[in-house]
Amino acid sequence: MRGIGRAAFSLVELLVVIAIIAVLIGLLLPAVQKAREAAAQTQCRNKMKQLGLAAHHCHDAAGHLPPAQGWFPTPQPTAAAGWGTHFFHLLPYLEQDSFYKSAAAGGPNPLGEDPGPGRVYFSSAAATGTPAFVGSRTFAVFICPSDPSVPSGAYTNVLNGRAWGTSSYAGNYLIFGEVDKKSYQPTSDRGAARLSSSMPDGTSYTLLYVERYAICELNSTGLRRACLWDWWQVNWTVAGNDYRPTIGFATSANDNIGPQSIFQVRPMPGNCDPSRAATPHPGGTVVTLGDGSVRTLAPGMSGTTWWAACTPGGGEVLGTDW
Repeated sequence: MRGIGRAAFSLVELLVVIAIIAVLIGLLLPAVQKAREAAAQTQCRNKMKQLGLAAHHCHDAAGHLPPAQGWFPTPQPTAAAGWGTHFFHLLPYLEQDSFYKSAAAGGPNPLGEDPGPGRVYFSSAAATGTPAFVGSRTFAVFICPSDPSVPSGAYTNVLNGRAWGTSSYAGNYLIFGEVDKKSYQPTSDRGAARLSSSMPDGTSYTLLYVERYAICELNSTGLRRACLWDWWQVNWTVAGNDYRPTIGFATSANDNIGPQSIFQVRPMPGNCDPSRAATPHPGGTVVTLGDGSVRTLAPGMSGTTWWAACTPGGGEVLGTDW
Protein backbone atom coordinates (compact mmCIF):
# COMPACT_ATOMS: atom_id res chain seq x y z
CA MET A 1 0.00 0.00 0.00
CA ARG A 2 1.47 3.32 -1.05
CA GLY A 3 1.98 5.95 1.63
CA ILE A 4 0.26 9.28 1.46
CA GLY A 5 2.81 11.94 0.41
CA ARG A 6 2.87 15.48 1.80
CA ALA A 7 1.19 17.99 -0.49
CA ALA A 8 3.45 20.66 -1.98
CA PHE A 9 2.93 24.40 -1.46
CA SER A 10 0.34 25.86 -3.70
CA LEU A 11 1.13 28.96 -5.73
CA VAL A 12 -1.10 31.05 -3.46
CA GLU A 13 0.67 29.81 -0.33
CA LEU A 14 4.06 30.53 -1.89
CA LEU A 15 3.01 34.06 -2.76
CA VAL A 16 1.75 34.60 0.79
CA VAL A 17 5.08 33.45 2.24
CA ILE A 18 7.02 35.74 -0.12
CA ALA A 19 4.78 38.65 0.81
CA ILE A 20 5.33 37.99 4.53
CA ILE A 21 9.10 37.86 4.03
CA ALA A 22 8.98 41.12 2.05
CA VAL A 23 7.03 42.80 4.84
CA LEU A 24 9.50 41.57 7.46
CA ILE A 25 12.45 42.83 5.40
CA GLY A 26 10.67 46.16 4.96
CA LEU A 27 10.24 46.42 8.72
CA LEU A 28 13.78 45.30 9.48
CA LEU A 29 15.67 47.42 6.93
CA PRO A 30 14.90 50.83 8.52
CA ALA A 31 15.99 49.45 11.89
CA VAL A 32 19.27 48.21 10.41
CA GLN A 33 19.87 51.54 8.66
CA LYS A 34 19.09 53.41 11.87
CA ALA A 35 21.55 51.25 13.80
CA ARG A 36 24.26 51.82 11.18
CA GLU A 37 23.70 55.57 11.25
CA ALA A 38 23.82 55.59 15.05
CA ALA A 39 27.15 53.75 14.94
CA ALA A 40 28.50 56.11 12.28
CA GLN A 41 27.42 59.17 14.24
CA THR A 42 29.15 57.77 17.33
CA GLN A 43 32.36 57.43 15.30
CA CYS A 44 31.91 60.98 14.07
CA ARG A 45 31.46 62.27 17.61
CA ASN A 46 34.61 60.45 18.72
CA LYS A 47 36.63 62.03 15.92
CA MET A 48 35.35 65.50 16.71
CA LYS A 49 36.24 64.85 20.34
CA GLN A 50 39.78 64.01 19.19
CA LEU A 51 39.95 67.33 17.36
CA GLY A 52 38.88 69.17 20.49
CA LEU A 53 41.46 67.38 22.64
CA ALA A 54 44.18 68.02 20.04
CA ALA A 55 43.35 71.73 20.00
CA HIS A 56 43.55 71.90 23.79
CA HIS A 57 46.86 70.01 23.92
CA CYS A 58 48.24 72.24 21.18
CA HIS A 59 47.08 75.31 23.12
CA ASP A 60 48.75 74.05 26.30
CA ALA A 61 52.04 73.52 24.46
CA ALA A 62 52.12 76.80 22.52
CA GLY A 63 50.07 79.11 24.73
CA HIS A 64 47.54 79.77 21.97
CA LEU A 65 45.60 77.97 19.25
CA PRO A 66 46.97 77.47 15.72
CA PRO A 67 45.93 80.03 13.10
CA ALA A 68 43.53 79.37 10.24
CA GLN A 69 46.66 79.46 8.10
CA GLY A 70 50.20 80.67 8.67
CA TRP A 71 53.29 80.14 10.81
CA PHE A 72 53.00 78.30 14.12
CA PRO A 73 53.86 78.26 17.00
CA THR A 74 55.51 81.62 16.29
CA PRO A 75 53.88 84.08 13.85
CA GLN A 76 57.17 84.43 11.92
CA PRO A 77 59.46 81.85 10.28
CA THR A 78 61.79 80.43 12.90
CA ALA A 79 63.68 77.20 13.32
CA ALA A 80 60.84 75.79 15.44
CA ALA A 81 57.94 77.09 13.36
CA GLY A 82 56.04 75.51 10.50
CA TRP A 83 53.82 77.09 7.89
CA GLY A 84 50.53 75.53 6.98
CA THR A 85 46.85 75.29 7.72
CA HIS A 86 45.15 74.77 11.06
CA PHE A 87 44.74 71.01 10.62
CA PHE A 88 48.37 70.76 9.47
CA HIS A 89 49.49 72.25 12.79
CA LEU A 90 47.25 69.81 14.69
CA LEU A 91 48.88 66.72 13.14
CA PRO A 92 51.49 66.27 15.92
CA TYR A 93 48.63 66.23 18.44
CA LEU A 94 46.67 63.65 16.45
CA GLU A 95 49.46 61.04 16.54
CA GLN A 96 50.75 62.19 13.15
CA ASP A 97 53.97 63.88 14.25
CA SER A 98 56.14 61.82 11.90
CA PHE A 99 54.01 62.81 8.95
CA TYR A 100 54.14 66.46 10.00
CA LYS A 101 57.93 66.27 10.15
CA SER A 102 58.06 64.58 6.75
CA ALA A 103 57.07 67.95 5.25
CA ALA A 104 60.28 69.56 6.46
CA ALA A 105 62.22 71.58 3.90
CA GLY A 106 64.92 74.19 4.11
CA GLY A 107 65.41 75.07 0.47
CA PRO A 108 63.63 77.60 -1.71
CA ASN A 109 60.04 77.11 -2.76
CA PRO A 110 60.06 76.63 -6.56
CA LEU A 111 56.38 77.53 -6.76
CA GLY A 112 56.96 80.95 -5.24
CA GLU A 113 54.19 80.47 -2.69
CA ASP A 114 54.02 81.63 0.92
CA PRO A 115 56.10 81.15 3.05
CA GLY A 116 58.79 81.45 0.38
CA PRO A 117 62.48 80.50 0.64
CA GLY A 118 63.82 78.86 3.76
CA ARG A 119 60.57 77.45 5.09
CA VAL A 120 60.71 74.75 7.73
CA TYR A 121 57.45 72.90 7.26
CA PHE A 122 55.14 73.50 4.37
CA SER A 123 51.78 71.89 3.61
CA SER A 124 51.35 72.76 -0.03
CA ALA A 125 51.70 71.39 -3.54
CA ALA A 126 54.33 68.93 -4.65
CA ALA A 127 57.01 69.86 -7.15
CA THR A 128 60.60 68.89 -7.79
CA GLY A 129 62.66 69.69 -4.73
CA THR A 130 59.68 70.35 -2.44
CA PRO A 131 58.83 68.36 0.69
CA ALA A 132 56.34 65.53 0.83
CA PHE A 133 52.95 66.60 -0.45
CA VAL A 134 51.17 66.37 2.88
CA GLY A 135 48.08 68.03 1.44
CA SER A 136 47.32 65.00 -0.74
CA ARG A 137 47.00 62.67 2.25
CA THR A 138 43.55 62.00 3.71
CA PHE A 139 43.60 61.07 7.39
CA ALA A 140 40.88 58.90 8.92
CA VAL A 141 40.50 61.26 11.87
CA PHE A 142 39.25 63.96 9.50
CA ILE A 143 36.61 61.77 7.81
CA CYS A 144 33.04 61.19 9.00
CA PRO A 145 31.82 57.70 7.96
CA SER A 146 28.38 59.14 7.12
CA ASP A 147 29.71 61.81 4.74
CA PRO A 148 28.38 60.81 1.27
CA SER A 149 30.77 63.13 -0.55
CA VAL A 150 34.10 61.61 0.49
CA PRO A 151 35.98 60.42 -2.62
CA SER A 152 37.87 57.14 -2.78
CA GLY A 153 41.18 58.99 -3.05
CA ALA A 154 42.56 62.49 -3.30
CA TYR A 155 40.42 65.18 -4.91
CA THR A 156 41.77 67.04 -7.93
CA ASN A 157 41.83 70.81 -7.61
CA VAL A 158 39.55 72.31 -10.26
CA LEU A 159 41.83 75.34 -10.70
CA ASN A 160 45.26 73.84 -11.25
CA GLY A 161 44.90 70.07 -11.24
CA ARG A 162 46.67 69.44 -7.93
CA ALA A 163 45.54 66.52 -5.75
CA TRP A 164 44.35 67.26 -2.23
CA GLY A 165 43.15 65.19 0.71
CA THR A 166 39.63 65.72 2.01
CA SER A 167 38.00 66.42 5.36
CA SER A 168 34.48 66.15 6.73
CA TYR A 169 35.18 68.85 9.33
CA ALA A 170 35.94 72.56 9.35
CA GLY A 171 36.90 75.16 11.90
CA ASN A 172 35.24 78.35 13.04
CA TYR A 173 37.06 81.23 11.33
CA LEU A 174 35.85 83.62 14.03
CA ILE A 175 38.18 81.73 16.39
CA PHE A 176 41.19 80.87 14.26
CA GLY A 177 41.27 83.90 11.98
CA GLU A 178 40.55 87.60 12.37
CA VAL A 179 37.62 89.54 10.90
CA ASP A 180 36.33 93.09 10.78
CA LYS A 181 33.96 93.30 13.74
CA LYS A 182 31.24 95.06 11.71
CA SER A 183 31.36 93.41 8.29
CA TYR A 184 32.88 90.05 9.29
CA GLN A 185 35.18 90.33 6.28
CA PRO A 186 38.46 88.46 6.96
CA THR A 187 41.40 90.68 7.88
CA SER A 188 43.97 87.97 8.66
CA ASP A 189 44.21 84.19 8.59
CA ARG A 190 46.89 84.31 11.25
CA GLY A 191 44.92 84.52 14.46
CA ALA A 192 46.36 83.46 17.81
CA ALA A 193 43.26 82.77 19.88
CA ARG A 194 43.50 81.75 23.50
CA LEU A 195 41.03 79.53 25.23
CA SER A 196 38.72 81.42 27.55
CA SER A 197 40.06 84.93 26.92
CA SER A 198 39.22 84.77 23.19
CA MET A 199 35.77 83.37 23.95
CA PRO A 200 34.15 85.81 26.38
CA ASP A 201 30.72 84.29 25.64
CA GLY A 202 32.02 81.09 27.24
CA THR A 203 33.94 78.12 25.85
CA SER A 204 30.95 75.83 26.38
CA TYR A 205 28.78 78.11 24.22
CA THR A 206 31.19 78.74 21.33
CA LEU A 207 31.69 76.49 18.29
CA LEU A 208 35.24 75.36 17.61
CA TYR A 209 34.74 72.71 14.90
CA VAL A 210 31.73 71.80 12.79
CA GLU A 211 30.78 69.20 10.22
CA ARG A 212 30.99 70.09 6.56
CA TYR A 213 30.94 67.86 3.48
CA ALA A 214 34.30 66.84 2.08
CA ILE A 215 33.09 67.82 -1.40
CA CYS A 216 30.46 70.53 -1.32
CA GLU A 217 29.57 72.35 -4.54
CA LEU A 218 26.81 74.78 -5.44
CA ASN A 219 26.22 74.05 -9.11
CA SER A 220 23.40 76.58 -9.42
CA THR A 221 25.82 79.47 -8.98
CA GLY A 222 28.99 77.88 -10.25
CA LEU A 223 30.60 78.07 -6.79
CA ARG A 224 32.93 75.08 -6.64
CA ARG A 225 35.64 74.24 -4.16
CA ALA A 226 39.19 74.45 -5.39
CA CYS A 227 40.61 72.37 -2.59
CA LEU A 228 38.78 69.89 -0.47
CA TRP A 229 40.91 69.53 2.60
CA ASP A 230 39.51 72.15 4.95
CA TRP A 231 42.20 74.48 6.25
CA TRP A 232 44.64 73.06 3.66
CA GLN A 233 44.35 75.68 0.96
CA VAL A 234 45.57 79.20 0.22
CA ASN A 235 42.65 81.61 -0.24
CA TRP A 236 41.20 82.04 -3.69
CA THR A 237 38.36 83.83 -5.50
CA VAL A 238 36.02 82.36 -8.10
CA ALA A 239 32.76 83.47 -9.71
CA GLY A 240 32.80 86.71 -7.73
CA ASN A 241 32.81 84.91 -4.39
CA ASP A 242 35.64 85.13 -1.87
CA TYR A 243 36.02 81.63 -0.54
CA ARG A 244 38.01 80.12 2.28
CA PRO A 245 37.67 76.54 3.54
CA THR A 246 36.08 77.64 6.83
CA ILE A 247 32.78 78.91 8.18
CA GLY A 248 31.85 82.13 9.93
CA PHE A 249 33.22 84.94 7.74
CA ALA A 250 31.63 87.16 5.13
CA THR A 251 31.93 86.61 1.40
CA SER A 252 31.03 89.19 -1.19
CA ALA A 253 27.48 87.84 -1.06
CA ASN A 254 27.37 87.91 2.77
CA ASP A 255 25.21 84.80 2.65
CA ASN A 256 27.28 82.76 5.09
CA ILE A 257 27.17 85.00 8.15
CA GLY A 258 24.35 85.70 10.55
CA PRO A 259 21.27 83.50 11.09
CA GLN A 260 21.12 82.55 7.39
CA SER A 261 24.41 80.67 7.81
CA ILE A 262 22.60 77.89 9.70
CA PHE A 263 23.99 74.41 8.99
CA GLN A 264 22.58 72.32 6.14
CA VAL A 265 21.02 68.94 6.94
CA ARG A 266 21.83 66.16 4.45
CA PRO A 267 22.20 68.29 1.32
CA MET A 268 23.09 66.64 -1.98
CA PRO A 269 26.87 66.94 -2.53
CA GLY A 270 26.25 68.57 -5.92
CA ASN A 271 23.79 71.08 -4.51
CA CYS A 272 25.51 72.08 -1.29
CA ASP A 273 26.61 75.54 -0.15
CA PRO A 274 30.37 75.27 0.51
CA SER A 275 30.38 78.38 2.67
CA ARG A 276 28.15 76.76 5.30
CA ALA A 277 28.37 73.82 7.66
CA ALA A 278 26.65 70.64 6.45
CA THR A 279 25.81 67.42 8.24
CA PRO A 280 25.01 63.96 6.81
CA HIS A 281 23.16 62.98 9.99
CA PRO A 282 19.33 63.18 9.92
CA GLY A 283 19.23 63.75 13.67
CA GLY A 284 21.31 66.94 13.61
CA THR A 285 24.86 68.16 13.26
CA VAL A 286 27.76 67.23 15.53
CA VAL A 287 29.93 70.11 16.79
CA THR A 288 32.96 70.55 19.02
CA LEU A 289 32.80 73.41 21.52
CA GLY A 290 35.57 75.56 22.89
CA ASP A 291 35.74 73.57 26.13
CA GLY A 292 36.46 70.42 24.11
CA SER A 293 33.02 68.89 24.61
CA VAL A 294 30.95 67.49 21.75
CA ARG A 295 27.22 67.81 21.24
CA THR A 296 24.57 67.36 18.56
CA LEU A 297 22.55 70.39 17.47
CA ALA A 298 18.96 69.64 16.46
CA PRO A 299 17.88 70.08 12.81
CA GLY A 300 15.22 72.55 13.92
CA MET A 301 17.63 74.90 15.68
CA SER A 302 17.03 78.55 14.81
CA GLY A 303 19.57 80.48 12.80
CA THR A 304 19.73 83.05 15.59
CA THR A 305 20.88 80.47 18.12
CA TRP A 306 23.33 79.00 15.60
CA TRP A 307 24.99 82.35 14.89
CA ALA A 308 25.15 83.18 18.60
CA ALA A 309 27.18 79.98 19.06
CA CYS A 310 29.44 80.90 16.13
CA THR A 311 30.38 84.33 17.54
CA PRO A 312 32.82 84.01 20.45
CA GLY A 313 32.19 87.47 21.91
CA GLY A 314 28.86 88.73 20.62
CA GLY A 315 27.25 88.82 24.03
CA GLU A 316 24.15 87.01 22.77
CA VAL A 317 21.97 84.83 24.96
CA LEU A 318 21.52 81.41 23.41
CA GLY A 319 17.94 80.40 22.70
CA THR A 320 16.04 77.62 24.41
CA ASP A 321 16.76 75.42 21.38
CA TRP A 322 20.47 75.24 22.29
